[in-house]
Amino acid sequence: MTSNYSIVIYDTQAIDAYDCQNIDELLERADATRINWVTVRDVHDETELIGLFELFGVDQFVLPDLLDEGRAKFEVEYENCLYLEYMVPYLDPEKGRLVQSGGSFILTTNALILYEHQRHGLFSRTRRRALNRQTHVLEYGPDYLLYLLIRAVIVEHFQHAFKILAAELEVLEDNVLIGRGSEQVYRTILDTREYIKPWNEPLLELEDFLEYVKDAESKFISERVAKYFTKSLQRETEQLLANYDRLRAMLKEVMELHMGNIERNTGRVNQLLTVIATVFLPITFIASIYGMNFEYMPELEKPWGYPAVLLLMAIVAGGLLFFMRKRRWF
Repeated sequence: MTSNYSIVIYDTQAIDAYDCQNIDELLERADATRINWVTVRDVHDETELIGLFELFGVDQFVLPDLLDEGRAKFEVEYENCLYLEYMVPYLDPEKGRLVQSGGSFILTTNALILYEHQRHGLFSRTRRRALNRQTHVLEYGPDYLLYLLIRAVIVEHFQHAFKILAAELEVLEDNVLIGRGSEQVYRTILDTREYIKPWNEPLLELEDFLEYVKDAESKFISERVAKYFTKSLQRETEQLLANYDRLRAMLKEVMELHMGNIERNTGRVNQLLTVIATVFLPITFIASIYGMNFEYMPELEKPWGYPAVLLLMAIVAGGLLFFMRKRRWF
């Protein structure tokens, strides 16, 4: 089982990683003279978190936002830290569907605190690459680490999630084509719409943060690292927003296909009713004539009158059906 705390400590010469069983062990491992990447997983003990904040000089007023799983908008950085929340799609292997996985970043001058609400291990690959020195993390401060983690969220999770959503929409499109406008298909389309809808807001929040990094002189993000945010990340975020728009366009097309099926069904029903009404109209006319109570109607006294009128009705109905079938009206 993954521990609640872990810490990666590094400088330009070395990098070390530790999994800690409790907050006391983590506080002992921390080194103020080096860069500290602290990961806290689903911890709700305020006393332990306050001790962590005090070690790295983070004010306690960010604690309510940290523990609240609802998203808080990024506005400005604080005096002693930069606080940013994230929300990413995570493919739950048990449910087989994308779920929301969220948390927070707290960036200081010598540390990055990563708080994860769920134990999904979203950043394990980035941690492994850093420990294997497959990144340039040792050459920079914690601001570059923040860049790597955000980029991992975008590249590894949003792009993968959007591919899954696009594949699901293609399957839904096939179901719509064979569903003939059924109510169940319509409910599935609405469920898919609600399924896709939440993934736009985190990207817009990230875009706002990147605009802030571009326009403001942050005390926690150096100028040379800010270029990674404003070029690489901003470009990828814009691409993801464009991908999201394509998903919504695909969903709109699926809805239009469904509405087209409903219109065709309605057209077929109206066509059938029109054929029935057209066939019975002359028959009703004949029946109404012989339903009049006049005394002198020659056919009423003839023994063949009744079958003759029925035969006439059958000939008229058959003739109309033959004529409409020949014209391919149904």
